[in-house]
Amino acid sequence: MELDSITLLERAQAAIAAHRLPLAATSRIWGGRGSGQCCSLCGAPIGSDDVEIELDTAIEGTAGVRFHARCHSLWQQVCRRMTGRGEASGRGDH
Repeated sequence: MELDSITLLERAQAAIAAHRLPLAATSRIWGGRGSGQCCSLCGAPIGSDDVEIELDTAIEGTAGVRFHARCHSLWQQVCRRMTGRGEASGRGDH
């Protein structure tokens, strides 16, 4: 079952507040075919037919941060809202 956008936006905000997801991306972001690993936002596997976005961000206790393309876009929306920026930074040092 695919989660609706509102639920995912709420999950992203809660995960950022709990430091399970970063508030901004680092300077390195990769995209490619899904690896079968679970999305850091929705928790569903990212299949080989899906685009996987991976951040070069180490979150303690995780194997890395990766998203479905849609989940990455929603996470960026939350980052922009929480930082008051019109656009999510490509780097975590701004």
